Amino acid sequence: MTGIAVTGIGVISSIGVGRDIFWENCRKAQSGIKRINSFDTKSFRSNIAAFVEGFDPASFMPPMSYRRMSRISRMAVAASIEALNDSGLKLDSMDRERIGVIVGTAYGSSSHVDEFYLSLLRDGPRGAQPFLFPEIVPNALASHIAIFHNITGPNNTFCQNDISAENAILYAWELLSRNIVDVVIVGGADEVSETLYSCYDAVRALNNFRVDNDEPVFPETSSGLVLGEGAGVLVMERLKSALERNAKIYGTLASGIITGGITPNGHYEASGIEIGRAVTQALEKAGIDPYEIGHVNVSANFSSELDRIEYGQLKKIFMNHLDITGVTPLKYLIGNFGGAGIIRSAAVLLSLYNQLPLPTVSAEILGSESHEKQKWDVPDLKNIRKALMTSTTFGGASACLVFSGY
Repeated sequence: MTGIAVTGIGVISSIGVGRDIFWENCRKAQSGIKRINSFDTKSFRSNIAAFVEGFDPASFMPPMSYRRMSRISRMAVAASIEALNDSGLKLDSMDRERIGVIVGTAYGSSSHVDEFYLSLLRDGPRGAQPFLFPEIVPNALASHIAIFHNITGPNNTFCQNDISAENAILYAWELLSRNIVDVVIVGGADEVSETLYSCYDAVRALNNFRVDNDEPVFPETSSGLVLGEGAGVLVMERLKSALERNAKIYGTLASGIITGGITPNGHYEASGIEIGRAVTQALEKAGIDPYEIGHVNVSANFSSELDRIEYGQLKKIFMNHLDITGVTPLKYLIGNFGGAGIIRSAAVLLSLYNQLPLPTVSAEILGSESHEKQKWDVPDLKNIRKALMTSTTFGGASACLVFSGY
């Protein structure tokens, strides 16, 4: 792959608003999963989610800029502001037609979809709230980022369930490697809303964990999904240009692969072959042997179906080359959502840049069908040069990204 560097990171997450707080809590294995207080959960089998607290858009932009944005758009724009400031890029001196905005989101602003639909039912076509409508389309996030920064280059949105952000990252790489753009602001975001929560509850996909207090919780494994939310943005550019302007380089994207298989609706690809194929091909494309990988960030999400399949494939691929007794299922801390791939990538890149490993759990937990409490280990300083991130979604698709330190 063409040398593509990440030079800016912005994060709005359930374990920290802002890159530095996010990284600090990552290292501590701080859980962002708590009891839901923003809507009534009495009728649901679960009452927990990883939701963002303490986010104030006024800390990032003036009220006139965000007053008509949905909450998820505000988070996405805020993450883009932090990422661009971090990158050191001076947009005023750049050709904004050569800057792309690519975003991955599974559902966009599901809360606004619900509000608009209810206004339509209540007041009829003439009474439906028109100011809600622009926010119900998934590409609203990318549009707001482009409008706020006055960017006129390629603008795309990917919606493929839990690998939406991974699609965005690989498309950004494509734009850069083909010299279509000079910089890409690539983001991922989703929100927890009552509507979305009720849909997952209706298909009995949620973790059946319930709590009575507001403290962070660590649900049992193999018990069902825990939904999450947040927004992350990476600034990507060609390595050559990053070096020429003496930019801070968090790491480079060495390779990435997306595969797809056949599976029943609402399920993961049962054999796990596509997970294994994505990992194997990504390593081959990067020219990296399995024993060179120092860290694996897995897509495990409390689903017994996914976690068990993923563990089996990783065990086959790495065998004795990698000590997979320790892997990082970051969704155990930030929840499961379509844009999570950006935040997970940010964690990997911060680990490579700071040369501090992410916390891990025993890989055996993923392969176990029993309900266990995860025990996190925070390793000491370790020289990590290459890291791998797996991603899988219901519907049969899998992805693998390989990152290298610089």
